Amino acid sequence: MKKRIAAILLAALLLSGLSPEPSAAAAAGTRLSAKSKTLTTGQSFTLKVKNAKKKASFRLSKKGIVKLSKKKKYSVRIKAVKKGSVRVTAKTGRKKLSCKIKVKAKKTPTASPSGTPARKLTTGRTAAPAPSTVPSAAPSVPSAVPSSVPSTVPSAVPEDDGNIAYAGNVSSEMCQASYWIGKSENPDKVLLSESDIAALNQKILRTDGAHMQDLANMDASFNSISLRDSLANASTPNKCSFVNGVEMEDKEGYYEAMRQNIRGAEASEHDTVRYALCVRRANHKSWPTDDCIGNSATDADDELQSSALVVNEPVIVKLTTADQKFSYAVSSNCTGWVETERLAFCHSKEEWLEAWQGTGTDFLVVTTDRITLEPSEREPETSRIELSLGCRLNLVPENEIPDSIGERGRWNNYVVYIPVRDKDGSYVKKPALISQHCRVHIGYLPLTERSLLNTAFECLGNRYGWGGMLESMDCSLYTRSIYRCCGLELPRNTTWQTAIPTGNYDVSKMSRSEKESLLDEMPAGTLLMFSGHIMMYIGKDGGKYYVISDLGTVYDEEGTAGGDAVKSIYSVVINTLDVRRGSAAPDGSRTWLSHLIWFIRPWAPQ
Repeated sequence: MKKRIAAILLAALLLSGLSPEPSAAAAAGTRLSAKSKTLTTGQSFTLKVKNAKKKASFRLSKKGIVKLSKKKKYSVRIKAVKKGSVRVTAKTGRKKLSCKIKVKAKKTPTASPSGTPARKLTTGRTAAPAPSTVPSAAPSVPSAVPSSVPSTVPSAVPEDDGNIAYAGNVSSEMCQASYWIGKSENPDKVLLSESDIAALNQKILRTDGAHMQDLANMDASFNSISLRDSLANASTPNKCSFVNGVEMEDKEGYYEAMRQNIRGAEASEHDTVRYALCVRRANHKSWPTDDCIGNSATDADDELQSSALVVNEPVIVKLTTADQKFSYAVSSNCTGWVETERLAFCHSKEEWLEAWQGTGTDFLVVTTDRITLEPSEREPETSRIELSLGCRLNLVPENEIPDSIGERGRWNNYVVYIPVRDKDGSYVKKPALISQHCRVHIGYLPLTERSLLNTAFECLGNRYGWGGMLESMDCSLYTRSIYRCCGLELPRNTTWQTAIPTGNYDVSKMSRSEKESLLDEMPAGTLLMFSGHIMMYIGKDGGKYYVISDLGTVYDEEGTAGGDAVKSIYSVVINTLDVRRGSAAPDGSRTWLSHLIWFIRPWAPQ
């Protein structure tokens, strides 16, 4: 009996083993080809819905991390755009399936101009590739790459973005200068030589629409009575009725007090100009006041602000108010009132010229957004001085360098002359130290795409400041400061910059496609302008055109439905030309691209 039962069970088992199994599809059911995926920016993969009977639709939990394309009945192509996490949901019939995607930033190695991996110096500058151990028998041939390598070395893509936000279609790797330098066919091509830059600077000085001042050749004698009366009789500015956010009770009385201060200035028919240098960053304003004057209680801009002076910037002073607090100064690109205590007056024109007209490599240029000198108890005049982008300082000659500067020795520091205001207001030059790691360049940067991109990205994220207020920059002061690091002196305002005598394009009558075709030919560093804003073109990616600029407000490219969510940015940012303005262009579009009216190439022949 036991044997019979065992035989029956064995037969049953054999029969069950031979019976057909359910199909793999039936066992698995409708499912995705992947439940999770990790990608690096730029990578793509196809996500498929398996065993689906109805067409699938795909949606993202949030935009910007990945991009969906090549959608088919049961699949979609997914491309990683920027670092982050996102969930892709596929819906087929009543069934919903999801795949979690994590995107990591791609690390972009920094390469030297020749393509050889670069060595990093403690100065923050890129060294030349290490020399070969085998001497060459051939004579040396001048390299096409300039010997003066830009000091700004792009940093690596951060491992973690933290909570940084970006404009639509901007990824973390796009926020590195190296990303756009890598897209250039020849980033180290010198667009304009030093001698050509010097010649162009002189040409700009003679261009009426540029409104530049030839300080070195300005007449020393003038009628200060006429100037004083003209300034004192200026009409009261319209709308400027708020002082530091509070509405004026007596607007006319406020401005009349400033007029009286101007009328009390010493003046004569045959006066002589005074030569001065800026000792601390200073506001350049249309009226002699340090108040912030706005059009409303919430106006973030000082409407009287015209520009800003950086340390060691030369000016010619023509008048000083009765209370001595403000001086009417002419800079290379602006005229207006400056706080007198921020100026040091030279004993002669020759001393003044020597302080800011260095030649060759006997000076350095600040190529980062700002450098703050180290604090010092013994040298209070140079303690914590802020040096802004484009600031130029003479190097102290070896035979003039003291054994110690304050309480410090000179090792691992540049030694520069800083202009200081003496007790009587006169100019004194004092040696000071700039740490070797600070981003500076000996002499001007070569005018190349690499230099322009590296310099522009040094300010990414910095706040906006109308006319240079708040020790910051506005859009045109930003572009001017970038080119200033290469020795090219652009005018102050947006419309003035369009007037420079170079090969510029009026694109106001062009269609979108015509502008795009022309942009495809433009190198990084080209300035793009529409009424009220100027920006720097950095390159094309994924069919979109990207710019970097110091801006106030903007409508994001992907905005809300209807696109009416204005964003107050007030920072240096990267965005595409598909972001929008509040008003429509002649063709009905609101994009920045449709509003562009000028392409400016500061290096191109006219």
